[in-house]
Amino acid sequence: MALHHHIARHTKRYVGHITKYLYERDTFFATIAVFVFLILLGMIPLNFYVLNPMKLALKDFDFNDIAYAKAHKDEHIKNDRRIVIVNIGHLDRAELGLLIETVNAYKPRVIGLDIYFEGEREPEKDSILREAFKKTKNLVGVSVADTLDNYITIRKNNFDSVLPKRGYANLLGEDVGTIRYYAPFEEVAGKKYPQITTAIVKEYDYAAYEKLEKRHKEVETINYTRAVNNEDKKKYQVVEPDDLYNNNVDSNLLKDKIVLMGYINLENENDIEDKKFTPMNHKFYGKQHPDMFGIVVQANIISMVLDGNYIKKMPKWLAWLMAIVIGWVHMSLFIRYYLESHIWFHLVAKLAQLFSVIFFAYVGIFVFDKFEVKLDMKYTLYVIALAVDVIYFYEAFVGWLHRKYKYQTIFGHHHNPLEHATNHTNDHHKHETTTHEPTTHEHH
Repeated sequence: MALHHHIARHTKRYVGHITKYLYERDTFFATIAVFVFLILLGMIPLNFYVLNPMKLALKDFDFNDIAYAKAHKDEHIKNDRRIVIVNIGHLDRAELGLLIETVNAYKPRVIGLDIYFEGEREPEKDSILREAFKKTKNLVGVSVADTLDNYITIRKNNFDSVLPKRGYANLLGEDVGTIRYYAPFEEVAGKKYPQITTAIVKEYDYAAYEKLEKRHKEVETINYTRAVNNEDKKKYQVVEPDDLYNNNVDSNLLKDKIVLMGYINLENENDIEDKKFTPMNHKFYGKQHPDMFGIVVQANIISMVLDGNYIKKMPKWLAWLMAIVIGWVHMSLFIRYYLESHIWFHLVAKLAQLFSVIFFAYVGIFVFDKFEVKLDMKYTLYVIALAVDVIYFYEAFVGWLHRKYKYQTIFGHHHNPLEHATNHTNDHHKHETTTHEPTTHEHH
């Protein structure tokens, strides 16, 4: 027999294993039951994480993080020469005012200052900083957005009167875990208020700002492309204050650039001040140490917006459609083994679930890495995981319908092989007992 005929015959055989019960009414209804169960679980207002340590450990995990941690997604990304980061260290307000004037003398197009000033300090030092703000017309300052009862307000800044260009520095998720998203705008007092990166882009490249605005996205996924944690991943130029004071930098390094002034410390990897967890963390699960300074997170957002390099997400309707189709096929396979080869049912189900998780995770990572498209496979994986347990509930339910209303079901004549073996043994035992029961004779 030719090899291709042999392969075709076996392929047809294995496909038959999967599709034998594909169009049965019970397969459709059992699949629907999985989604009903899934929706009901989602409606329960109870935090099940406290009951499941594994979920608690993985709740901040995203398969796409592996594209950064292990697939080296940022490996071939070039340095972004449009952005220069100036370390402000722990300068006081007077020293910071002097540094701002020094930076501005290099004629950058826009300066972003990632530090919030709360309350008054020493009047003399405050006065020096205030004068620096007045002289620096291209400076964008930071504000803080507070949320109370779903209303957003902007916290007052001690230098509001001399900082007309501002943006809030809040990032989504920074209080609970990995920062994957940010809101380009928030509505404050009926007006659209920008995030600091949005305000900076507006000053540097208005066309890129308009493109961001026209996307009308309340939340954007951050497309991380660059890190500066060590020398081999230094994708943004970092300048120390002393180099500027002593004219140790090229006069064109900052000219017409975006200068981001914020805290960064490349000398000490264990310094976690103003450091965030990001998908670029080399440990993509069970993260213990933050990996990126806040000013570098802001730089990554700006690079993404300037390049128009946004993450594309799978539409939710497509995610649900894939979950329905793939869940339906898996249900057909599970029912086939449940009814015909029950002794292998759990092994086949667990292997199918394991293979599906690995396969869809790999596909998601590949697509995200190569095409900047984020696949949402969580619904599909939920359905596959729940299908096995739902079959037992479904069999009990249709069994009741069959007894009560003569409902026709493929589960109607199915018996668990172990139960069948036990019943057969009991029947045989009863038969032996009956056969060998001694007979009583009357004697006259």
